[in-house]
Amino acid sequence: MDKFFKEINKYVISIFLFFAGASFLVKYLSGDELESQPTAMLIASLALIAVAILATPVILSKMNSTHYRALMIAGTVSALLLGYEVFYSVDEEIEFRTLKAQVDSETIQALKDIRDAQDAYHDIHGIYCNDYDTLQAFLFEDVIPVSFNMGSFNDTLPEEKSRELGYVLTREDLPLKAEELGLTESAFIDLISMDSLTYKVRDVIYTSFYAENFTPEIRDSKRLPRVSVDSLWFNPLSGERFLLATDSIETGGLLLSTVLVKDPTPFGREKVKKDTLRFGSLTDAHTDGNWRN
Repeated sequence: MDKFFKEINKYVISIFLFFAGASFLVKYLSGDELESQPTAMLIASLALIAVAILATPVILSKMNSTHYRALMIAGTVSALLLGYEVFYSVDEEIEFRTLKAQVDSETIQALKDIRDAQDAYHDIHGIYCNDYDTLQAFLFEDVIPVSFNMGSFNDTLPEEKSRELGYVLTREDLPLKAEELGLTESAFIDLISMDSLTYKVRDVIYTSFYAENFTPEIRDSKRLPRVSVDSLWFNPLSGERFLLATDSIETGGLLLSTVLVKDPTPFGREKVKKDTLRFGSLTDAHTDGNWRN
């Protein structure tokens, strides 16, 4: 029995290296088309199995000094090649992650802009838009209500009392009232804005979504990238149009519109499962995005 264990001990290192290499090889071969393993894993597994075989007492006993020198040279060259491969893989990984972060950032911003446009369309029409051409045309329609206020009220003459006395005007009232007071319209507006008169302006004007959100001046003020409306609907890297689907669900007796927009070409490595950036849902009434920021 002691002799058996002594013989086994001679092969401990070889057995350990062989099973380590075999486990890596099995892991590599088990990868499917979506979760494939790197080629470096295959090389490492085969190298471990080869070393395990060479390290057996039977092989070592048959080697002479020439064999040892040949193995030394082969091992040195292999080490240098593997070292370069490791350096290259690390450098390539850094470049890949930098590019991925940039592409994801641009894609997420585009999805956010599309979501804002869809929310505005829903506020006006009660449903989400089911095609990008209609949504793009909507961006330039003067249908977004914006409050237009000029002049402030005070405790002496609050808003309700001012309305009763006819001091609250709309923008259409300004030219006629200015003429009655013997003022030009611009002078009348200046006096109201400085609270030099009892007259106030309370009105609603209509503007476009583009004018309120996508002009270069507004984007610069918000420190956001400028928007090219013609290319907004496409993946910034692949140029493929974002996938768009709409539907409706019934909740609490109400029929609610739903929307789902997602990236048609998620960025990532080939044969590796990728996360598809998207917002919204066809089965739940929300427009949440699946990104972290």
